[in-house]
Amino acid sequence: MVSMTDNVLHLVLTAGEGSFAACRKLCMAGDSVVFLDNGVRNLLLGEPGIQLPPGVAVFYSQPDIEARGLAGAAQLAHVRNLSDADFTDLLNRHRHCLSWK
Repeated sequence: MVSMTDNVLHLVLTAGEGSFAACRKLCMAGDSVVFLDNGVRNLLLGEPGIQLPPGVAVFYSQPDIEARGLAGAAQLAHVRNLSDADFTDLLNRHRHCLSWK
């Protein structure tokens, strides 16, 4: 049985400050942030995890990183990658999910 939390899973789907800035306003310790689709391009803006409250887990979609040719940049930035299977597990562990576009 999967243990669910009341913490929020934030899905950042676009690149640039807009969606990530909106996410930051509501993100709290214990939440998780996943950059996917074009949101993985945020890794080129620096380290988004530094701009989030302490205790927020930050992940990047591995398939989306590879599809956009960012595997080398992700490796240099030492980001935590999520496979599709890991992403499904993360979704199942959170009761609430917000998408940022």
